[in-house]
Amino acid sequence: MAPLLSSLHMRNFSFPLHGELLTQSTTSVMQLQTQWRNPGEILSLLLLLAPDVIQRSIAQLAGQRLTPVAFSFGWVAYSVSALLTTIGDRRLMPSADYKSKVIVAKSGHIRQNESWVIGRLLRDFERRQSPLVADKSSEHWEALRVSIFKIIPGSEPGRPIHDYVWFSGLGIILLQLGLAVVPLCLSGEWPVLVITTCGTLVALSHGALAQWREEKWECPKTGSPTVTITQGNGSRHAMVILGSDSGLHLEILARSDGNLSSSFSTRIGTAVQAMLWMVLLITVAGLKQGSWYLLAIGTIGMLHNIFVAQSPRQPKAFGIHTELVATISEKKVSKVLAKVEEQYPLVGLSLLPVFYPAGFRAPQDEKKFWKEASKRRHKAIANICLDESNANANVQEQKGRVEERQRACVSAVHQPSKDASDDLNVVDDTLRGTNSEDG
Repeated sequence: MAPLLSSLHMRNFSFPLHGELLTQSTTSVMQLQTQWRNPGEILSLLLLLAPDVIQRSIAQLAGQRLTPVAFSFGWVAYSVSALLTTIGDRRLMPSADYKSKVIVAKSGHIRQNESWVIGRLLRDFERRQSPLVADKSSEHWEALRVSIFKIIPGSEPGRPIHDYVWFSGLGIILLQLGLAVVPLCLSGEWPVLVITTCGTLVALSHGALAQWREEKWECPKTGSPTVTITQGNGSRHAMVILGSDSGLHLEILARSDGNLSSSFSTRIGTAVQAMLWMVLLITVAGLKQGSWYLLAIGTIGMLHNIFVAQSPRQPKAFGIHTELVATISEKKVSKVLAKVEEQYPLVGLSLLPVFYPAGFRAPQDEKKFWKEASKRRHKAIANICLDESNANANVQEQKGRVEERQRACVSAVHQPSKDASDDLNVVDDTLRGTNSEDG
């Protein structure tokens, strides 16, 4: 113990005096006060948060030149992400975030949906529906509810209407600009207004890129066959959109196989916008006054973008102009599909492998009905094959005519007619005569 006591005795223990403690405490308090008066550093970090929210907000509102997505946190990170995707994947629209299938009635083809628009169309439709009874023993039990829609004649496909979600974007932008004016009026601090205005303009310029509209409705707009949109077996909702000669081709839209790639102007535009957001980030990091106003403006924009990204919307807001025709439901799925098949041929039959993936064993009293439906399907497929054969025959016939004309042209070149030979001789004589005169 003696060595230990002697070592402790020899050590020099110094304790801060009362004045030093008071000075350190005062310094810490002043630092906290400075940070809370002007949280500029945290603002620059917040601009890097939640880029996915920005992408989904633009995807919701894109469709026309003006896409009112507010200036908010996350734009800097998203601008870099958008630049990388336009160079790599060459796309701007997000993938479908709600699983669904698109079933073509005539052919029975089942396609896994990859389109953002169709996924949101089904999700928002299910949210608008009245709740289904969960108790199977209830008299109001619905095993499956099939809603029938038709395309409104004369509507312009791929042109969305302006709903409350769209107009709310304009309102939030005006609110942000109004809030940015306050420090200018109170103390003459103009940087907040300049940063908010520039951020809003860059955000609007990104939503105005034409590729958003091209990707969102990446399909022909000359009509579509009758299709059913549903999540499949286990789901109790299904949307049937009857075929028409106008509107979006929903089967092709569901594929979204990436045939459309970003243009050179899109890549240049996203690169310029990314640089502008970096400049804005550096400017915000050096802001000494008015940080609380900018923090409030960014928070309002972030909350609104979250609202936009998740808000349910009508089909017309997605550029698909439909109206409800009928709703069919029963206590058994097979009864529902039979009713649908009876009223809309080939539709109910196309849904059998979806809701009965292990195979459907028809009751005795329904066998004749489903056999007749199956015959209609085979006849429809035969007609499709016949139409394709005729189209191929026409193509082959046209190709044969072109080849025949080519052979005739080649023959005329290699075996000129007598008159043509005489003409060539005359030309040769003229050239020889000219040459001799020149000589």
